[in-house]
Amino acid sequence: MSAFLKIRKRDWNEKGQPLKARINAKLSAFQAAARMQIKSLVCLDVDAKTSKKLVLETLALLIDAAEACLLSVWRKLRACEELFISLLSGIAQVAVSRGGQPLRVLLIRLKPLVLAACMQADTWGSSQGVMFDGVLKTCCEIIETGWAKDRAPIDTFIMGLATSIRERNDYGDQDDKEKQEVPAVQLNVIRLLADLNVAISKPEVVDMILPLFIESLEEGDAITPSLLRLRLLDAVSRMASLGFEKSYRETVVLMTRSYLSKLSSGGSGENKTSESEATTERFETLPAGFLLIATGLKNAKLRSDYRHRLLSLCSDVGLAAEAKSGRSGADFLGPLLPAVAEVCSDFDPTVDLEPSLLKLFRNLWFYVALFGLAPPIQKTQKSDSSTLSSSGSMSAIALQAVAGPYMWNEQWSSAVQRIAQGTPPLVVSSVKWLEDELELNALHNPGSRQGSGNEKAAVSQRTALSAALGGRVDVGAMSTISGVKATYLLAVAFLEIIRFISNGGILNGDTSGGTSFTASRSAFSCAFEYLKTPNLMPAVSQCLTAMVHRAFETAVSWLEDRITKTGDEAVIRESTLFAHACFLINSMSQREEHIRDIAVKLLVQLREKFPQVLWNSSCLDSLLFFVENETTSVVNDPAWEAAVRSLYQKNVREWTVESLSYAPCTTQGLLQEKLCKANTWQKAQHTTDVVSLLSEIRIGTGKNDCWTGIRTANIPAVMASAAAASGANLKLSEAFILEVLSTGIVSATVKSNYAGEIAGMRRLYNSMGGFQSAAPQQGFGGGLQRLISGAFSQPQQTEDEAFNEVSISKFVRLLQQFVNSAEKGGELDKSQFRETCCQATALLLSNLGSDRKSNVKGFSQLLRLLCWCPAYIATPDAMETGVFIWTWLVSAAPQWGSLVLAELVDAWLWTIDTKRGLFASDWKYSGPTAKLRPHLSAGEPEELPDINPVDQIIAHRLWLGFFIDRFEVVRHNSVEQLLLIGRMLQGTTKLPWSFSRHPAAAGTFFTFMLLGLKFCSCQSQGNLQNFRSGIQLLEDRIYRACLGWFAFEPQFYDMNNMNFAQSEAQSVQYFCNMFQP
Repeated sequence: MSAFLKIRKRDWNEKGQPLKARINAKLSAFQAAARMQIKSLVCLDVDAKTSKKLVLETLALLIDAAEACLLSVWRKLRACEELFISLLSGIAQVAVSRGGQPLRVLLIRLKPLVLAACMQADTWGSSQGVMFDGVLKTCCEIIETGWAKDRAPIDTFIMGLATSIRERNDYGDQDDKEKQEVPAVQLNVIRLLADLNVAISKPEVVDMILPLFIESLEEGDAITPSLLRLRLLDAVSRMASLGFEKSYRETVVLMTRSYLSKLSSGGSGENKTSESEATTERFETLPAGFLLIATGLKNAKLRSDYRHRLLSLCSDVGLAAEAKSGRSGADFLGPLLPAVAEVCSDFDPTVDLEPSLLKLFRNLWFYVALFGLAPPIQKTQKSDSSTLSSSGSMSAIALQAVAGPYMWNEQWSSAVQRIAQGTPPLVVSSVKWLEDELELNALHNPGSRQGSGNEKAAVSQRTALSAALGGRVDVGAMSTISGVKATYLLAVAFLEIIRFISNGGILNGDTSGGTSFTASRSAFSCAFEYLKTPNLMPAVSQCLTAMVHRAFETAVSWLEDRITKTGDEAVIRESTLFAHACFLINSMSQREEHIRDIAVKLLVQLREKFPQVLWNSSCLDSLLFFVENETTSVVNDPAWEAAVRSLYQKNVREWTVESLSYAPCTTQGLLQEKLCKANTWQKAQHTTDVVSLLSEIRIGTGKNDCWTGIRTANIPAVMASAAAASGANLKLSEAFILEVLSTGIVSATVKSNYAGEIAGMRRLYNSMGGFQSAAPQQGFGGGLQRLISGAFSQPQQTEDEAFNEVSISKFVRLLQQFVNSAEKGGELDKSQFRETCCQATALLLSNLGSDRKSNVKGFSQLLRLLCWCPAYIATPDAMETGVFIWTWLVSAAPQWGSLVLAELVDAWLWTIDTKRGLFASDWKYSGPTAKLRPHLSAGEPEELPDINPVDQIIAHRLWLGFFIDRFEVVRHNSVEQLLLIGRMLQGTTKLPWSFSRHPAAAGTFFTFMLLGLKFCSCQSQGNLQNFRSGIQLLEDRIYRACLGWFAFEPQFYDMNNMNFAQSEAQSVQYFCNMFQP
């Protein structure tokens, strides 16, 4: 084999493809023979003397063949590479399994083989080739398997490879050594050793190799800029990233010293080559090494230490580079930023920190602002010629840092944004940094052009600060602010505004909640910290207040820019919005009155911009239960408590009235959920506060005194649906006044009772071990039960899953019985139907927090029946129950909103196909005058329909009120649910029209058209920009359908009910109001 591999190309008679085919065939045969020989060696008797000799001789032959592969002219062929890999694998397998002398012999012969592979490999490529990778893999296998068996030869082998990088050293002839080119074998051995350490990850191996590398960097060939030094720096950083404390500390000290040394040398070298390599080391190798260590470290203690070291390095670099002219400051600090961003990526900025670490963060951001390394924070670039002309070029540079375009590497800009998410607020209440001129002046070198004595620099920093604050504070009003303090405030403005530019203002922190963020992770928690600093100068206080408002504007802009997002991105956007809202609500209990005022002002603006916060459960929790969370204090301050309580009561009332005026169904559902929660708390004062806040709020038919003007809740269909959602036993055909509190308490108690019943039945079932011995059910219910259990059978079914299966089967059967009875003309038992629906809803919600995937089909069927049954039965009583349970579902489980709405839309479209209620378009349903034919009008007399069409129309009216309520809730934050409503509108208005011409349907018809026009008015919203053409076509359909209503002879219908007539008139009136300018 070896002799064959050494034959040169010119010694062959064949040429081209025939020669290549012959060589491949030969190599494949050699590979098969080698595999057979290796298998034979493994099977030999280990203790036999003859076998030992045979093994040693065969190993020598195989290693010779492997070396011949490396040196062969055919080494680039795939067959030769595969032969080489097969030989190495077999050699390692035999030597390791035998151990002892064969392993020692192999390790002795393996070193020259490794060096030969390193001599062949590409020096800088990302992959050194198949043979190099094969050698590396073999070395790793031998070291890992032989480590515990026979460590001495392993250590000798590793040290032999490590010392090979120093074999060219000749300390007697330094001048000649400087001129020599670094051999490729040396560079590749370094890479192989680094790869070896990463692959086996043993601290003992690292401790053997690292000292030799560090010695070369500090005293040997690699002390001066060269390819060897770059490769060694890369290797030591890779070994340090493994997280072994000793090697980590030695490497970081070396790299830090190396980076700082570059500031004094300025990258100068004796020749162009060394200068280029010094520049590469400073801009690429060392920063990449720092980043690699930051990425690799997993130990919390070492990450904390490394974070402190990197921030200290940045502080030292900033101070040393600050006095230099030109771009030096940014050039030295910028490359470090990606590593700082990575090591801060898991740092929670809200935890208590030592002042020393906070000062390092402050210093970093001071230099980021000073060198213009932060990304621009002005959305639109504006130039102020008068400012530039008066302040000169320094002001122009400072303004460009604020307004853009960005002057540096985009990776640095991205790193600054990531750092912002993990940076704590740059203040400590016990240390007044804002007033400490000495500490801030220490960040400048004595005699610096930008130090405290340079008024021109101070003016430029004030100008930049004014621009960063959006012009809210005039430059003239900052005359009392020194230059260094202006730089510090500019750093604060950059930091707090960038937090919101990068990801909307969510800080690093606990990620267990997934895409759900708590108020503590809102970046406003950092921005508001500056406002708590006592005894601030008026100008400084004005700047900090302006900074908070600029941060808020940035947050709003970020949220508006992402209004078209769907899926996970939309969930993150909404979670970000709700986290900010919750924080602002909680901030209304701050001791500082000006902070409370700012929080209220920003909260009102946020609510007006994004009304969806009104119906967010977390926001409502923060608002209603502030007593438990915020006003508990060890400090007894009755005046503060009274002020906070009064402020919250005022805002709770405004919040509740505002949400009721647009979506009374959902609002009452949420309030009922919160009242259920309040009933479980033991604090009497807390429950009393909640009760007192809601006791005076009343809604009902006619004029509402709670709000001014016409709101969605004024629509008769919406108000009737709200009465149904409240759970109150009202006669909806008559005028009513609904007390939100009293009905809410009753309904909350009812819901709690149903939830308790399900929990009690579950406990009883589990305590009895289930009913496995029960006889199988017969009939339809039994068939459904077998279908569900058969489709989702599992080897071991838990008791909870068995209970769910039995309960689902029961409720499915009961609901289908109600539907069958209604289709046969039977009268609905309202109380029984309501109880069954409520129990089934409680069962669904009892599994809300479960992550089990069993019974998915059963739960889906039960949810579908709860949505469809009221539509099947189509009576006002059934629809009242439907609205109540649908509101319960979407309030207690907002994540089910799309599922519930999708089923309801399908059910609505089904009523069109089956000509029910509002869509009973047959002539016999045209009105009561039909039965007077031929007495008052021409035609044959018609019998009354079997089902009263007016009841079905009223049922549709209640249903439509619920749809309008849901539209108001989801119009700003759920494109998916908006599209579902759009599907319903399109399906209803398509030709041929199916609307009933019954005179009692007039109000319901125009209420539906009102919903259509409301939906079409959303086409200017950002989240429906992509559907504008479809919405315009829908708008045309709605207008045509409205005109089509008047194509038939008008008729009259008398219900002998003044309230019904008034509601019909109001429905038409509110529709007409849509056309008013």
